[in-house]
Amino acid sequence: MDSNFPKAKIIVVGDSGVGKTSLIHLIAHQEILKNPSWTIGCTVDVKLHEYKDGTSHHKTCFLEFFDIGGNIGHRSSAKIFLQGADGIILVHDLTNRKSQENLHQWIADVMEQNEKISIGISD
Repeated sequence: MDSNFPKAKIIVVGDSGVGKTSLIHLIAHQEILKNPSWTIGCTVDVKLHEYKDGTSHHKTCFLEFFDIGGNIGHRSSAKIFLQGADGIILVHDLTNRKSQENLHQWIADVMEQNEKISIGISD
């Protein structure tokens, strides 16, 4: 693999069981994950992304998706994986209001470890 591709670390956070692992697998492999397992700590998946393919602005980027386990008991140790993030995906379960409310704490955890990230939220 060509190491000259620009690289981006994208962290994916949210409560346990909201579908972070399934979402990352779908993005990285373009297929549905049939039997997802619980993430303990952190797992990493990668994707070569063709940005604006077929245009004069085409660029290939190496994306690293850090799937941060959402178990509350592992939250403090998971903070080490939040450092150096270039982007963030917040995931919650539409049928679990508490998982949406807890996104505020996930954002605070990310901001604590990454001063350079700015967060934009839309409804």
